[in-house]
Amino acid sequence: MAAVRTPIDPCPVRALEWDEWPAAAIIIHASGKAHLPGCTHIVPAGIRPPLYGWVLTPSPGAWRRLAPSYPLCATQGNTERAAASRCKDCDATQ
Repeated sequence: MAAVRTPIDPCPVRALEWDEWPAAAIIIHASGKAHLPGCTHIVPAGIRPPLYGWVLTPSPGAWRRLAPSYPLCATQGNTERAAASRCKDCDATQ
């Protein structure tokens, strides 16, 4: 029987950078797209206003409710940011 291999993060430094973000956080890009911590499309060190806003403790179900008719407004960073769609890669992890 073959041993089960655990995937290795191709960028361990980036994985460590995500340790500072709560797992439930939602990060909002200027495009209106929402991302989750660990997303490969964004670099943690680059998440700062004015390009990004975020919600560190979103209400339960906030990720699934995200839609143009139910946008999520940032509570920190650039609080003028609002997400109306989810990153497809992040969504696939939920």
